[in-house]
Amino acid sequence: MAPTAGEPRRRLGDAWQDWDPARSDSPIEIRDGPAAYAAFQSGLALLLGVAWLGVVWLIQPRLEAAATGPSLRYALQAGGSVAVLLPSLLLWGMLAGLRLPVRISRGLEFWLVGTWGPTQALASRLGLSRDRLGHAFVLLANRLSLQSRRSRTGSGLLVLAPRCLRPDQMRELKAMAVDAGARFVVAVGGEEARAAVFEGGPAAVLAVACERDLVTGMSDVLRRRTVLGIANRRPDGPCRNSEIDLDEARRLLATLQGLVRTPAGG
Repeated sequence: MAPTAGEPRRRLGDAWQDWDPARSDSPIEIRDGPAAYAAFQSGLALLLGVAWLGVVWLIQPRLEAAATGPSLRYALQAGGSVAVLLPSLLLWGMLAGLRLPVRISRGLEFWLVGTWGPTQALASRLGLSRDRLGHAFVLLANRLSLQSRRSRTGSGLLVLAPRCLRPDQMRELKAMAVDAGARFVVAVGGEEARAAVFEGGPAAVLAVACERDLVTGMSDVLRRRTVLGIANRRPDGPCRNSEIDLDEARRLLATLQGLVRTPAGG
């Protein structure tokens, strides 16, 4: 896409090739919290529940012909409804302060990643952009990771930074990583970021990026590594002079340090 008048040409990341500055949501900061994603995910669950009830209603004649009686129909209706609604109820419970077992938290991470596509499609139809929904997704994924507080064994910590971060903040973030004994990588793109994660084998990752890259990257990595994401702010639009809350980065990095175990004999 050609730059607008007065805007210097820039190199956009793959996730931003369709970016239109005239229709940008909020170039400075998106403030949607984790409840925003939970709300749309609950809406998707309700739609799936209604669809399941419709399927059972459609096959009701076959159930009756099989002489199974109404009990099977009721069991199918109840079981299917619980299966699609329970994850949403657990997410709301977690946001309200409910402490979930680690296995349930991990299951919800799978659910979160697996339902991103249809949830994003629903949100888009209702007028919420993928960047705003992505921001809420990252915050909710962070809450799940922090809430489970599961320790991991691996080769320490990894801090991933985008190339577009402001130089002064890049230096500050790198200094934090060094002080924490973490490996610091500036990722030019998603493929390089994934390579740093999977080839280096870190126990935990602090990833700084835009919402689009964080959603993609966390969806790939979340089920294999403990990952916390920080979405950048973009006062000059994407892929240039982005900013983050350094205090938040410091807090999340300290939290990850507490989750890392040193391998035996390491």
